[in-house]
Amino acid sequence: MRPGSLNERLQHLAEEAGVPYIDNKKVTSHSWRAGANTGMKARGVSLAERNLAGRWSPGSTTADTVHDRPHGVGEGDPLDDKVPQYGGTARAAVAAARAEPPTE
Repeated sequence: MRPGSLNERLQHLAEEAGVPYIDNKKVTSHSWRAGANTGMKARGVSLAERNLAGRWSPGSTTADTVHDRPHGVGEGDPLDDKVPQYGGTARAAVAAARAEPPTE
């Protein structure tokens, strides 16, 4: 895979879903990193733990100053059910498959 392929694919999917921008910021593959940090912060994960998870320096505030991107509090994920991802209907399908007994 060449550099940029993942980013190009995500931008293509976001464009098709009609959400190429979220809160006036272009959706990029780096948005996943910010999204993970924002979700952890919303659930009360400490800055020190988010720095470790995000591979930032222990004393860094980047997780709070650059990668905290809450959007429309209470509106949910703007990409949910628009961009194929593990969530929504995909989550239900995986859960159903896991609940089925294995075939022999």
